[in-house]
Amino acid sequence: MSADDRRTTLLDVTKVLVSEGGPGAVTMGLVAERAGVTRALVYKHFANRDDILRALYRREAERLDRAIRAEVVAAPDGFEPKLRAFIGATLDAVEEHAPFFTPLREAGAGATTRGDQRGWDRRTVGYFAQLAAEDFGIDLRTARSVIAVLFSGIRSLLSQMRSRPGPAQREFLLDTYVEMTLGALARLAPG
Repeated sequence: MSADDRRTTLLDVTKVLVSEGGPGAVTMGLVAERAGVTRALVYKHFANRDDILRALYRREAERLDRAIRAEVVAAPDGFEPKLRAFIGATLDAVEEHAPFFTPLREAGAGATTRGDQRGWDRRTVGYFAQLAAEDFGIDLRTARSVIAVLFSGIRSLLSQMRSRPGPAQREFLLDTYVEMTLGALARLAPG
């Protein structure tokens, strides 16, 4: 097995352990046992338990980012359909992934991905600012500032989704957020 394949297997085993018992259930010995390898081999790939948890968090966050981007790319052209796809996929991710990411974040595994998250956020703001500038006739600098402010509300949106999960809440939050965003941008449009 290649080193990359072995590392993937170790992360897959760690993911199962986290799903079964939370981050506290992960030990280097248990990862080795479940993967059918020696502890030394696990240590060859990861310095310690925190390292393997951080690597798992990063891998899963990158997968989630790619999945959300794919939803946006697949949506019809235009600011509103792309925004609906982005917010919808983000809300869906809360229900599906929060039970996995929340305990890892609380265990400190998400700390090293903050830089990644900031990069993803900048990329997303830039993408939607460009769409807003095109669809609403707003200059790009203003669009970037407005989108950054509006997107800062996504954390609150996700908190609302976690507090009352379900399809009706998802649709309410999606429609409310999109309408508020469109209204804000329409007010800034020239003419």
